[in-house]
Amino acid sequence: MRKGDILNFTTETTTYMIRINVVALTFLLVLPTLSMGQISGDLQLQNDYFQRDSAIGAFNTPQFDNLKSSVDGWLNTYYINEEQGFEAGLRLDVFNNSNILNPGTPYTAQGIGRWYISKKFDDLRLTGGYIYTQFGTGLTYRSYEERPLGIDNALFGLELNYDITDNWFIKGIAGKTKRQFDLYNSVVKGLNSEMVVQPSSDLYFIPGISIVNRTLDQGTMDVITSIINAYPVEERFVPKYNVYLGSAYGTLAYKDVSLYTEYALKSNEAIQDINGNLINSNGQALYTSLSYSTKGLGITGQVRLLDNWVVRTSPNEILLNGIMNYLPSLTKQNSLRLTARYQAVAQELGEVGYQFNVTWSPAKGYTVTANYSDITDTESNQLFREIYADIEIRKKKYKLLFGGQYVQYNQEIFEFKPDVPMVEPITPFAEFTYKINRKQSLRMEMQYQYNEHDFGSWVYGLLEFNIAPKWSFTVSDMWNYEPLKTDEALHYPLIAGVFSHKAHRFSFSYVKQVEGIVCTGGVCRFEPAFSGFKTSLITSF
Repeated sequence: MRKGDILNFTTETTTYMIRINVVALTFLLVLPTLSMGQISGDLQLQNDYFQRDSAIGAFNTPQFDNLKSSVDGWLNTYYINEEQGFEAGLRLDVFNNSNILNPGTPYTAQGIGRWYISKKFDDLRLTGGYIYTQFGTGLTYRSYEERPLGIDNALFGLELNYDITDNWFIKGIAGKTKRQFDLYNSVVKGLNSEMVVQPSSDLYFIPGISIVNRTLDQGTMDVITSIINAYPVEERFVPKYNVYLGSAYGTLAYKDVSLYTEYALKSNEAIQDINGNLINSNGQALYTSLSYSTKGLGITGQVRLLDNWVVRTSPNEILLNGIMNYLPSLTKQNSLRLTARYQAVAQELGEVGYQFNVTWSPAKGYTVTANYSDITDTESNQLFREIYADIEIRKKKYKLLFGGQYVQYNQEIFEFKPDVPMVEPITPFAEFTYKINRKQSLRMEMQYQYNEHDFGSWVYGLLEFNIAPKWSFTVSDMWNYEPLKTDEALHYPLIAGVFSHKAHRFSFSYVKQVEGIVCTGGVCRFEPAFSGFKTSLITSF
């Protein structure tokens, strides 16, 4: 590093630390001046201890081979004074050799990850700092946090919420998108308005509109321009600094039936196509959901169409970086180990998806669930299909769940693996929970997955013993008994224990995890294999 670089780095670091200390000091000085308020907080801390395991592919990364362990921590403190309409929060983030942001690539940093101050003046609420908010379902804009996937795209700026009437409000935002302890350079501005129209107790209508503008900075534009100028003349275009998004949406409900529809448009801008080349394109998105619910029966249907619906801080960002909206997978979110092996990832460049779900309780203690989802690209190429059904029986002493799943999964698209066949696993499963006495219970899972592709076929078993309210012990094994990628059948065991006391929860586990898609809150990413120990602490005060 040259002397000038060292001076610049030192200056930037000093400025950043001063900024953090000023924020923290201001926060601590302001709190004592406020009376009749309540202070609360929480801590989430997790440690990973990496074990190199070349047999399952958990090797040849800095974490597994060199660094050995990681620490991720979030400490929140909140102050709320309802009488004065004041609220403030401060969060300390710690990442030491973190494996969360980009698995396999260590990340180390610590500092103030979030702070905000909010004050209500009659019908107006003003919030400044790092803000989590969304417009509608988040199709045009959402700033949110999903820690297990390393997502934290809070808006650093201002938000104004004004209640025009008791049934009509407007929201405005302006700022930049958070990037770990820094900010993306593009500027974001937006307006959102909703109202509630209820002519009778059986009928109501909630219409809404949203408008979002993102403006690129000069540095980003220079990079985009240099890339475009290297293309053949016929592929070049003039990129725009500003992109505009708008949506109209509404919920219409009558008695047991509810319909939600949202349609969004985006102006032309430079985006990356499927090959990573920049193209000049507009975008559109349509989402609709129709549901019926009555005693013992619930039916929901969803449809979503996406066409070049890329909403990011700049066209240079990919994967989960720089996202400004919320596009969850339009499929069932499965929780069992083998049924969750293959899950769809929303395709922002082009997707036609629909899902149909039925939940039926024919008698007390019996519930039947059936789900069908289908996703193709805009040229009708199959990306994902799932057929799922289960039956749950609940009695005083036990609960039994059994069912099956069939999936078609386009691994070439979702995991960027060229020339691989469609994966089509069939997975029957059963789960049994037996209540031994008032405090003790035993839960068992058995799952089998027949698969002629990818890793091959699997058997999974789990045994969990709970002693309420403090203890829980789990042992499981995921066995690749007919392997297609390894010379021998491999085991992926898990041994875990959880201790809970009042507001504190401590867990410890030894786990081997196969590579694959991991989803949280409908948002998914591909993660490599993992082998090692995990500990975590969650507490609140």
